[in-house]
Amino acid sequence: MLHNKLNVISIALLTLALTACGFQLRGSASIPAELRLMSLNCSNDLSKALCQSLTKQLELNGVNLVDSASANYILTIISLNSSRRAVSITDRAVAVEYEVTNKATFNLVAADQTVIIKDTSTSARQSYRFDEDNVISKTREEEQVKEQLNKQLAYKIISRLSPYNKLKIDQIRASQES
Repeated sequence: MLHNKLNVISIALLTLALTACGFQLRGSASIPAELRLMSLNCSNDLSKALCQSLTKQLELNGVNLVDSASANYILTIISLNSSRRAVSITDRAVAVEYEVTNKATFNLVAADQTVIIKDTSTSARQSYRFDEDNVISKTREEEQVKEQLNKQLAYKIISRLSPYNKLKIDQIRASQES
C-alpha cells in the first residue's frame, strides 16, 4: 500500500516537473487562444502541398480554420520555393546524392489589418541518395522527401505563431498605431 502511494506521488512529481520546465512532445506546438480562429491562404499551386500539411497541423493544435471574412487572423503563404542540388558526385561526374531545400515565406495579419508577422521566411532541407539505374523509385523518394519537408515547414511556421499571445499582439497594435 505504501509502495503504491510512493509510485503515485513519484509519477505526479515527475509530471509536475516536466510541465513546469516547458517540456513538450516533439511535433507539438502550443498556439495561443487568440489565434484559434484563423484563415489560411495559399498564393500559388506550389504551396498547396504545404498548405495541406499546415491545415492538418493547425487543426491538430485546436485552430478553427474559417474563411477570411470570419477569421480574426489570416495566415498567408506568400511563396514556396523548392531547389535541388547535387551534394555528392562520382568520379564519372554523376550525382549520387541530392539535397532538396524548401523555403516558405508567410505572414500573419489581423482582421483589422494589423500586421502581426511581417513577411518571414523559413526553410527546411534534406538529402537523399540517387541511383541512376533506378530512376522511378528515386523520383518517388524525392517526392516523399518534399512531403517531409512540407511537414517540417508547417511545424516551423506553427512554432513561429506560438509566441503571439494577447499581450504581444496588443503591443504590436500599439506600436503600429503610434
